[in-house]
Amino acid sequence: MRSEREKKLMLKFWVKGGVGAMFLGSGLSVLLHGWGLRQANEDNWFWVSTGGFALIMTGLRLIGDANRHRTMVDVLNELDQRENP
Repeated sequence: MRSEREKKLMLKFWVKGGVGAMFLGSGLSVLLHGWGLRQANEDNWFWVSTGGFALIMTGLRLIGDANRHRTMVDVLNELDQRENP
């Protein structure tokens, strides 16, 4: 059975991972839209592309945080197994 700490870490893993994936996908979409604006010689292509890039970086950061939370759960499980063979 999982401890309360492990449950909280897993909840953070799923939330941050899901939101991070959403930001990553949205950022790619916005970045491609900015590329299309550039091809059409629109004035605001730079700011749209910069916003898309910021969304991508935010998504990657959240996915990295989710990975850290999942790793902590695995470490806690490993330590628990060592204490209770």
